[in-house]
Amino acid sequence: MKKIYTITGLPRAGNTLLASLLNQHPEVQATGHSPTPDLFYQLNKVKNGDVYLNIPDEKSYDNVMKNIIRNYYSDWDSNYIIERGDWITPFNFELFRKYAPNEIKIVILVRDVLDVLKSFIEVSQKYPDFFLNRQYADIDKTTLLTDDIIEVLCDLLMTGNGYVNTSLYSIKWFLDNKLDKEYDITFIEYEDLVNNTQDTLQEINSFYGLPKFVYRLTELNQFNVNGTSYNDETLGAPLHMIHTTEIKPRHNSVVLPERVVAKYSGLEWWKNN
Repeated sequence: MKKIYTITGLPRAGNTLLASLLNQHPEVQATGHSPTPDLFYQLNKVKNGDVYLNIPDEKSYDNVMKNIIRNYYSDWDSNYIIERGDWITPFNFELFRKYAPNEIKIVILVRDVLDVLKSFIEVSQKYPDFFLNRQYADIDKTTLLTDDIIEVLCDLLMTGNGYVNTSLYSIKWFLDNKLDKEYDITFIEYEDLVNNTQDTLQEINSFYGLPKFVYRLTELNQFNVNGTSYNDETLGAPLHMIHTTEIKPRHNSVVLPERVVAKYSGLEWWKNN
């Protein structure tokens, strides 16, 4: 039976790079951003519907929930599936450990929050149609407390329902509840992934229990798995395109306003763990 494990964490922290590298392994398929947590979420809402409440056959319902992940990947020809999924939000993780406890082996990719913000801002400056710029264009500018566009863009990224903020509060919830001690969880820093790539890959290999493999660190392939790659047209920028010649940290010349630095410094909860 194939083993199915998870990558999650902050955006702009090497998710696509790591998946592309892991896909070199002959026994591994590492996925793109998976919809399976959303499938759990949507099917969970069925339990609040009139039909289910009228005849609450929980055993049959649980049979469906317990097989969502395995059914989704049933045709994938691989011994190991490493899924990128948003499994560590409080709601998603409660469903995850109820219905798929054997799949809980999670690599959480992390990066200093200010560097995550700078990475997004850099993309916004290069690609006018980037989704973040579209969000800014839709704002009533008379409601803003600052004229600094970078500050407003950073605040948009850090809104309560935004992906960066959701990842951060999920990590904090995980650590506050000591779930990293109860389950197989490991944190991987972006800086380690790009500066000590082979050693970090071997650490991840060992964590997942993958067969030994030496990864190629030059002439990389763009992410593609199961005949599918990202369609970034909806985002307005090639967020999931990696440098293929070699792996190295990207120079980022973005300067964040002092107020942004003050607001969003010190949110690296995992470093105090």
